[in-house]
Amino acid sequence: MVKLLRDSLGGLLPPGQARALETGIDIIGDIAIVKLSEEAKASGPVVGEAIMASMKNVKAVFDQEGGLEGDFRLRRLRRIAGEDRTLTLHRENMLRFKVDVEKCYFSPRLSTERARIADLVEDGEVVLNMFAGVGPYSITIAKRKKAEVYSNELNETAYRLHLENNKLNKVEARVKTLNLDAMVLPDHLKVRFDRILMPHPSQSDRFLGTARALLKEGGWIHYYRHVSGADIEEARANLNAELGRTLGDGASFTSRKVREIGPHYIELVADIQANA
Repeated sequence: MVKLLRDSLGGLLPPGQARALETGIDIIGDIAIVKLSEEAKASGPVVGEAIMASMKNVKAVFDQEGGLEGDFRLRRLRRIAGEDRTLTLHRENMLRFKVDVEKCYFSPRLSTERARIADLVEDGEVVLNMFAGVGPYSITIAKRKKAEVYSNELNETAYRLHLENNKLNKVEARVKTLNLDAMVLPDHLKVRFDRILMPHPSQSDRFLGTARALLKEGGWIHYYRHVSGADIEEARANLNAELGRTLGDGASFTSRKVREIGPHYIELVADIQANA
């Protein structure tokens, strides 16, 4: 789709600007988000209209200016075409999620990873998601498995949408949704967990000790990290070294690639099992 859009933009934009979409497009519900090159920003409305003409389901197009910002990993967005709103209804894995793309973190590129984690969960497990967002990991687990899910999100807007999404997907009886700083979870939770999710790859290292304090012996932690590396082998070696220093002999783990996030940067997940 990106190539088709580039080809269609070739006759509309000045020379050299048709590669404005080289970082790809995120489609969240009926909203499209692109990153325009600096030289193409002035032609943003042309790009936006071309996207809407090519993708009939898209009702609004935004240019993401810069990277994800702050503890909540928010996008700084500039509308370039379509409706003036950032709230949408996104569908994935046969579930529905209300998302405010400006006030909450959400990536449609993680739908396969969310399904993978849900498939690993066994019926009867007690699961903690430390950084839940609007609930895509937690709700996917609760919908697919007979598990008890504790789902924590500090961002007030994302937390409120998470509560709505629980009802929307009819899992409110199986998802306990919390609005706390993940660092204080041990002070509020007396239960210990079979599985803990840490899908905050830029800050998970700060909270690994907290997760381990909440984990049962033999339990699992899914630890997401943005790791530098010229290729997957180097990135995996860097993550393995980090976890080797942190975990010592207290756990075993395997790591895998989730996605590429930039030049020489890869998102990895380590599936960590505490030694029983």
